[in-house]
Amino acid sequence: MHALVIGGTGMLRAATVGVSGRGYVVSALSRRERRLERVVAEAPGEVDTYSLDYREADALTEAIDTATAARGAVTMVLAWIHGSATEAPLAIARQVAKGRTIRYLHVRGSAAADPSNKGAGPRAAFEGLPGICYEEIILGFVRGRSRARWLTHSEISAGVLGVVDAPALRTIVGVVSPWDARP
Repeated sequence: MHALVIGGTGMLRAATVGVSGRGYVVSALSRRERRLERVVAEAPGEVDTYSLDYREADALTEAIDTATAARGAVTMVLAWIHGSATEAPLAIARQVAKGRTIRYLHVRGSAAADPSNKGAGPRAAFEGLPGICYEEIILGFVRGRSRARWLTHSEISAGVLGVVDAPALRTIVGVVSPWDARP
């Protein structure tokens, strides 16, 4: 099993390490080489690293091609991609699917659950791609007695790994309502 992890060296570092511990060979893409080295040091399994900016389409395509040539077809994508790279999530899906069935775990910020956003979101575009099993993971917040707080990196990674272990079409890590209680 080959997992392509994009943006998994910061808040998702423990999730990337956890994917490695679940028997996946991991190809990790990140802009920061030092963070990639830390993932390799912590991972119990094999992790190949690619230092690049996923907003650069040619570099992204080349890294995915290199990873699949080295480790075989990707069976799962775990992607945390900032909104500044609007084309990257679908480009990655198209690049890895190529007639195969792929789990695509798309980690999204709390804004994806904003009740004022009446758009369909990315699900429809992903469902239009053959072979893509799209799983949306929305990061919420934690409500306390007196105030709310954002999720910790540990809580985020635990929630993501829960989806790795038990596929779900849509998972909210933490809560997203009431919306006006966000930190």
